[in-house]
Amino acid sequence: MTKYNGMKKAMMACCVMLLTSMLLPSCLGDDDDVTLYDDVAITSVTLGTLNRYLTTTASDGSDSVYKRTYAGSTVRLVIDQIGHRIYSATPLPMGTDLKHVVCTLTTKNNAIVAEKSLTSDLLRVVSSTDSLDFSVPRTLRVYATDGEHYRDYVMTLTVREQEAGTLVWTADDGQMMPEAAATPDSIDLTRLDADASLVPMLGLTGVTWQGRGNVEYTLWAGLKAETDTAMTLWRRLRDEGHEGQWVLMTQAEDNPYYLPAAPQVALAYVGGYLLALTSDGTIYRSQDQGITWRTDDKLQMPEGFQGAPMTVVSDGNTLWLQDGRGKKWSGSISR
Repeated sequence: MTKYNGMKKAMMACCVMLLTSMLLPSCLGDDDDVTLYDDVAITSVTLGTLNRYLTTTASDGSDSVYKRTYAGSTVRLVIDQIGHRIYSATPLPMGTDLKHVVCTLTTKNNAIVAEKSLTSDLLRVVSSTDSLDFSVPRTLRVYATDGEHYRDYVMTLTVREQEAGTLVWTADDGQMMPEAAATPDSIDLTRLDADASLVPMLGLTGVTWQGRGNVEYTLWAGLKAETDTAMTLWRRLRDEGHEGQWVLMTQAEDNPYYLPAAPQVALAYVGGYLLALTSDGTIYRSQDQGITWRTDDKLQMPEGFQGAPMTVVSDGNTLWLQDGRGKKWSGSISR
């Protein structure tokens, strides 16, 4: 507990007067004494409705900004009573306006909360309707009802720099590419659910990943002929020792969201995303374990990428890429 040092007498007097005005109405006509406490703490913080400002690009290339709102009560805040800190457990969504934040502060023993000015040592009592600026860490001072004690907290809110699910690249020139993981099991021609003539032999790429419930997936993609316009994919599931058949994924003629052919395609699994990176600079994502494939504005090749022959390596969390010139990047999916 930090002792009031007398330097803020005017502020303290104001707080005590405010506290008195709050306590007296409930005590009028009552013979009980008013109890003043010396212990003080912020016990909970709940954010009000928050604004997000996002940018969208029209078909003509022009940008426009639009606003969305979301419930700040969904943001989990951590109160560190030992370090006297309050902070968001995870960054808030990209584009959140931190300059205008309304929050409800609950305190122990009806303590009063004041915010410290961004430009001076002045303090201002805050209420649940006040808009506060959390674009930088803010000092919140909590005054005890005894008029002699207070505690300072530093409250910090952070915002994601990228939209969740964005593939973020970092240039890794001069770094060694990690060794590729073990090659996935080859397609067993004796365990197919379709004709063996549909098994691709050109431009093969494969990936194995762990799904829910200890199910292991292996996926192979390739071309049956150089003139193919779509990749042919086969998938196998293995669950606790039980090995399933190799299943032919839906063909292009029956699937509007097939995986298009490219001079080179590399399958990878990173951050929970099944991806197909192509040497023509496009990334496709499958959310149904390889059946359908779509592009996503948040999944882009790194700036400067220049095609085949490319090398792609993933350990499940990080993706490493080398293009035809030998330029290297590492990437991960933002959360």
